[in-house]
Amino acid sequence: MRLKRATIRHIEAEIYAYWDTIRHMEDLRRDILLAGGGASVVQAGRATAATSTVERRATYLADSALLREMERITTAIRRAYEGLREEARRVLWVKYGLAIEWRPPAELAAMLTGRNRFDVPAHEMASMAGVDESTFYRYRSAFVCAIAQHLGWY
Repeated sequence: MRLKRATIRHIEAEIYAYWDTIRHMEDLRRDILLAGGGASVVQAGRATAATSTVERRATYLADSALLREMERITTAIRRAYEGLREEARRVLWVKYGLAIEWRPPAELAAMLTGRNRFDVPAHEMASMAGVDESTFYRYRSAFVCAIAQHLGWY
């Protein structure tokens, strides 16, 4: 399967922003649940029904399209990450800084301390991860394609 360049870039941007997205989802949920206000009156036709703030918040939380899409993307990333071998996880950590329920080895973390991932060339990243450059690209591409398949973006 061949993905469009824009799709690959979009998925990679979502991978880079994974932890920010998780934090933003928690903030959205908290803001919805802790929003102030009393009971309101909703007019449906001629009858009126009082709805509680809890009902409104639960409905908004369930119907939030932004929150649903963010959950869908983070779930796809998590599912694609779950089945990876140790070697692939090292590659993804070096490339994207992504470690879900996994800790990178201390020596690998020390290699990237104080460095910007965007400034490190691919061949250096591959050597840090302990793989060949073609293997580095293969793991990266397979991960991005797996996410695209989970999202239906291929």
